[in-house]
Amino acid sequence: AGVSTQSTGERQMKDELQAKKDEMEREMAEQEEEHLKEIQSLQAIIVELKSEQEEAKLRLDEERLEVVEAKRRIEEERQALEKELKKKEKMIQNQILGKSDKESNSRPRISFGMKKK
Repeated sequence: AGVSTQSTGERQMKDELQAKKDEMEREMAEQEEEHLKEIQSLQAIIVELKSEQEEAKLRLDEERLEVVEAKRRIEEERQALEKELKKKEKMIQNQILGKSDKESNSRPRISFGMKKK
């Protein structure tokens, strides 16, 4: 009679251990499933962030191009204004010296001949 109760006790312990093992495996499977969902969610966030980063890079590149183009236009305008300023300075200089507009573009005439009195 003692052998049958011992084997029944052992069987009961084995059943309890198996039940605990099964429960732990279920919990682990649930945790693994949750972890996989979290990983998928994080991967989706990463993809979205990369997309936003690419869009930001494109916008930055476009803005840089606009800045370069604006600098080029400003430089062209500066050069045109500088040319205009030099032209006006020369006109004023010629007016002060009493030269006409025709004479202002040519070299001054120098005569080496002897003048008769």
